[in-house]
Amino acid sequence: MTISAIINNSLTGLFTSQTALRTITDNVSNVNTEGYARKVVHLEPKITGAQGAGVLISGIERVVDKFLVKSTYETQGDAARYELENTFHSRMQAMLGRPDVNSSLSGKINDVFNSMSELALNPLSTILKESVVSRIDAFGNEIGMLAENIQVMRLDASTQIAETVSKINGLLERIDFLNPLIVKETISTGDAGSLIEQRAQALSDLSELIDINIIETGNNRIDVSTKSGLNLIGVTRRALQYTSPGIVSSSTPFPPITVHNVDPTTGSLSATGLTLDENVSSGELYGLFHIRDTELVEMSEELGSLASSVMNEFNRVHNENVAAPPPNTLTGHNTGALATDPHNFTGQSVFAVTDSAGNLVNSVMIDFGVTGPNFSDIITAVNAGLGGDGTLALTNGVLSLTAANASNGVSISQVAGSESDRAGRGFSQYFGMNDLISARSNGQYETGVVGTDLHGFTGGGTIHLEVKGQGGIDLAAYTMTITGGQTYNDIITDLNSSSLAPYMTFSLSSTGELVSTPTPGFDYARVHVQSDVTSRGATGTTLSDFFGIGNRYLIDAAFDFGVVDRIANDVNLLSLAKFEDTALVGETAISFGDQRGGIALQELENQNVNIRKAGGLNAFNSSLGQYASALLADFGFRAKLAEGFGKDSKLLLNELNQRTQSISGVNVDEELSNMIIYQNAYASSARMLSVAQELFDEILGIV
Repeated sequence: MTISAIINNSLTGLFTSQTALRTITDNVSNVNTEGYARKVVHLEPKITGAQGAGVLISGIERVVDKFLVKSTYETQGDAARYELENTFHSRMQAMLGRPDVNSSLSGKINDVFNSMSELALNPLSTILKESVVSRIDAFGNEIGMLAENIQVMRLDASTQIAETVSKINGLLERIDFLNPLIVKETISTGDAGSLIEQRAQALSDLSELIDINIIETGNNRIDVSTKSGLNLIGVTRRALQYTSPGIVSSSTPFPPITVHNVDPTTGSLSATGLTLDENVSSGELYGLFHIRDTELVEMSEELGSLASSVMNEFNRVHNENVAAPPPNTLTGHNTGALATDPHNFTGQSVFAVTDSAGNLVNSVMIDFGVTGPNFSDIITAVNAGLGGDGTLALTNGVLSLTAANASNGVSISQVAGSESDRAGRGFSQYFGMNDLISARSNGQYETGVVGTDLHGFTGGGTIHLEVKGQGGIDLAAYTMTITGGQTYNDIITDLNSSSLAPYMTFSLSSTGELVSTPTPGFDYARVHVQSDVTSRGATGTTLSDFFGIGNRYLIDAAFDFGVVDRIANDVNLLSLAKFEDTALVGETAISFGDQRGGIALQELENQNVNIRKAGGLNAFNSSLGQYASALLADFGFRAKLAEGFGKDSKLLLNELNQRTQSISGVNVDEELSNMIIYQNAYASSARMLSVAQELFDEILGIV
């Protein structure tokens, strides 16, 4: 070996030892840096021809277990998701309060029944009547407050989605910026560890926000996509866009997160036509989607179902009874009914006029099975039977019954054993003639129509329907134009042959309810009404209002819930008595102090009610109080579930971090040992260089 070869070998040893010592100091200085992965220097012999020519650094590598890193990213995403969901559920639990106190939802409904129980014992007490009205309104305020706060939390979730999207874009930009620098360092020096460390931290932060899949493309460069395969960093970087609505209600459609290509030169965005929502499966973003579009929506539906059931049952009983004395006029709500419609009622009802003392002035019993087939036939028969003492009229979908003498009152009652019925409602209840409670929506849309009935909607009107998937993804849209003179079956046929058909099947139930059923594989599909300019005759009732299309009609039953204005303004209009349909003209038909109507309202506390599936609660056959308790239990279960999953994810994450630390963490003792080894190697190389210098000096001295 020549002296110059000895010098060259010594220099490679010096430089290699210097690099190794620098790497060791970097490790030691980051011993307490969370997430830092130690680096090791890999050496290989330098060969020139067939001769050894010193030592080379083949690479400086971060010590990581790729399987553990991948598992850690996945678990971080799950932990972040459940921690976020738990935050929202904790807010909801704080608003609900304890179920065993009067301020809770179940406590409020118990207060209603307690006040009714007191009123049933003394139906003439104005104070007790005011107490009943006050307790019903208090229950309405409570359920309305919860419903409103759920929409506020949906808005908060949407706002956080916008913030999270901004964070994701920032992290993607940083990773994309580091990629070429890492490649350059890898090719030129082989030491890109510090840059890779920065990128790894960005990837770790990104994994908490969204699920990621990392693909190595060579020279330590990576591409990033979601687990579903949506590319985020590849040949070009992509950016996300989302605009949160300023106000959120039960009918608010949330826009999807759109994906755009970023021009590497100008930074301008170009749409790809892709959306992110359906491509997310974990992380904070998925948790926000789940809270906004599933958890809070289902909780809203359960609240609406409770409100709708309470309203429907109280109104059913109230319409079966009468006030003492009854009002001069009874006016219902807009049902969209036309005089030419088939009435589809069975059974019997009594239409009566009484004086201020409750004595019968006139009455007529209508047998709907005998009277003509249309509403106009009922109106004609009632007006003929009352002989001018009272008038029944149907104007723009609103039914009214008015006594001719201003001092007289009117009532509509059922005939015991032969009660009138249409889709589960008596005649008075169907039109809302003597309702006790009203809300933004009644939540129940068993219309009682038959498929072969003419639909009655004006031809040329349009309704634009959308089917949306999870995360508000637009699956399909269809604008239906109404054809006049057709039947409800024709509307159903039109919908089922439209572009909505692959995702949703429409049908008309035996009670006249329009049912939309997601097709298999699209369980999260929901119908949304984008616009509706249809009208049933001159009533102004749209197709969506008539059938309650979309879950907003169920949800809205919890809003503006309270005692109707006419009773709130005059509590003596509470229907606590029962009409005597056997009374003759001049005889007492309504007795002051009659408590049978009050008792019937109070008995609702223990009566079982069929309540349909809503949100996460299956169909119920229970009392209203039991359903309220089940609702609170379901809310609590959701919170407990999120908390439990969060704890499990954190435990797993801690275990993965410990295992990662045992592999990638810095061991100071080991690093100090390596430092001694490389110090000795450096000293040995320096000594060899010194020997080479002495040999040169010796040779020069000889010469």
